Formats: sequence, C-alpha cells, structure tokens
Amino acid sequence: MKLKKVMILLGTVCILNTMVTGCGSGSIAKTEENQTDEALLEELNDAPSKEIDGNTDGLQENTAGKWQVLEPDVAAAVDADFLGKVWKIEEDSFFIAEKKVKILDDSSLSYSSPSSNADLPDSQLIHVILEDDTRFYLKTTDGNGESYEDTKAEFQDLKVHMSVEMKGSFKNDKFYAKEIRFF
Repeated sequence: MKLKKVMILLGTVCILNTMVTGCGSGSIAKTEENQTDEALLEELNDAPSKEIDGNTDGLQENTAGKWQVLEPDVAAAVDADFLGKVWKIEEDSFFIAEKKVKILDDSSLSYSSPSSNADLPDSQLIHVILEDDTRFYLKTTDGNGESYEDTKAEFQDLKVHMSVEMKGSFKNDKFYAKEIRFF
C-alpha cells in the first residue's frame, strides 16, 4: 500500500515539475523542485520492498540509487556492466572506486579512475557482493593491448588497486557480481 502512495507521489511530482518547468521561472521554483525531488528520493529509498504473494523480496532494484550500471552502448563496448578499481578487500566481499569510461567521437574508449594514492571516503566506495556462482577471470593482454585472454581465477587472486570489469547489477547501492574480470 505504501508503494502505491509513493508511486502516486512520484507521478504528482513529475506533473508538477513539468508545469513548473513549462510555466514558471526563477530560482524559487527550482529550489522547491530540488527539495521535492530529494525528499522523494529519500522516501523511495526508505520504502519497503515490493510484496508478491505475501512474500517480501529482500532487495530492491537500484532505480534511484547513487550508483548505476553503465549505459548500454558503453557496456557493450567494454563487455561489462560496471568498472572499478579495487580499494579494500574483506573476507567475502570487496570495495571499489568507480572507474569511468566514455566513448569518444572516434569510437575509442577513454578511461579515468582515482589515483591509487588518493584518500577516498567510504561514501565514494562501492560494496561488491559476491554471489554463490560468481565467476572470476584474470585478464592478460598481449604486449600492445590489442588482444587478451581470460584465464580462470579465484577471489584470493584479487589484489588492492587492480582494475575490475564486472557483470551483475546494483541493489540498494551494492553491486551483486555474477562475473569479475581483473587485470
């Protein structure tokens, strides 16, 4: 029931935003719009999971979360859903800093990630959760980086500051990995 109220609120906010954008001007309308959007995002993140046949699904899709998978065209170009740089390793999970990638006008890829010496707060790190069937691969490239080979690896082979290419999805701002390639 609360989910329906949130959806109605979301629809109302969208309609009001359209009206304010089309009819209004000035910084007051934009400030109110931003405050409404922030309140809605907080309420969506606090909303209970969707119930199906009386069972509660423990995880929600990350539709309004801080972290999102790559855009479809970028994901296809890098053959991954998300890229990162390993920052901390725990017993059965790890944390990464986001590695950004974009497609340039000449169709080449441009990557950027924080320096290994950077002091990142925990709020900038993404928790990677391993599924029971998560597969690990060590990606080795030839001398000029034109071709590569994936060899089976294990979680124990992962080291701090390694780059990772992952397939999986976000739920509650945690990345649930199905496949991890590192190099």
